[in-house]
Amino acid sequence: MSRSLTLPRFAALVDGIEMTPDLITGLVTAALMQGDVVKTALYETVIPDVAPSKRAFPNAIARSISRGEIFDDSFARDLETLITMLDGQIKDCTHVYWNGDENHVRGGYECTFTEPGTAPLKAAVSELDLLHDTVLACLSASRALRETTALIEQ
Repeated sequence: MSRSLTLPRFAALVDGIEMTPDLITGLVTAALMQGDVVKTALYETVIPDVAPSKRAFPNAIARSISRGEIFDDSFARDLETLITMLDGQIKDCTHVYWNGDENHVRGGYECTFTEPGTAPLKAAVSELDLLHDTVLACLSASRALRETTALIEQ
């Protein structure tokens, strides 16, 4: 993932953030809702599309979502691993080739061909990415509230 070279200053990033239990509740609600979307994508798109020998891992993630066990670091790591695995599968189904054209300034141009059936998998990966981000936001917000409370009580 490439990052911009002109990142905002840290003070600008946290300006206006008010960490409250209500904010965390909103983040948790969004993550649970996104979990339901991802569970459907796993069962309908991902699991049928991956090799039978690799289906246990996305099945385990779907079961964790069903049980509501998504708010820990290991689940976030599992999501990241699955996203990486699926990105590799999408990359294997994407082919770049040269299209020669005598009328083109450079004699042709690059074209990308994605094998049929890859679009639903790309959409599922986008949903997995969003769940990963919302789970990390929940974990970070929760830690921030706990750490703040601990510092105030010292």
